[in-house]
Amino acid sequence: MEETTGSLSWAQALASIPEAPAGAATLKVNHDNVLAAAKIIQTQIDALNDTFATHSRSLMIEPTAEDPVSVDAASAWNFRLVLADDSYAARITDYVTSLRNIMSQLQNSAKTYGFNDQDIAAVFGTTTVA
Repeated sequence: MEETTGSLSWAQALASIPEAPAGAATLKVNHDNVLAAAKIIQTQIDALNDTFATHSRSLMIEPTAEDPVSVDAASAWNFRLVLADDSYAARITDYVTSLRNIMSQLQNSAKTYGFNDQDIAAVFGTTTVA
């Protein structure tokens, strides 16, 4: 039997969210590719935010019945998927935060490489990346 809330099951919602890469990666940029790298990462941030905003409610599990086992099972799943400090929802949020940190570094690199505020705003937007 498939648990559902809304139109998507929690398994489908989780499957639609990309996994964070394992371990640390090195991103090397230079004057020629810093803005392109930032654009790629910003596109991923936007896509992940859209997917998470659309499907995050699907991560919550409703009990299939009012019996204690169903209620406890749903509670346990909700804790693991959404409520715990290391839940899947928290991991997604942490991953987006790490991507935003990379964007901040790329913004500083773009300034160092001499790009003007208009060039940077075209990729990063007019708000400060934090």
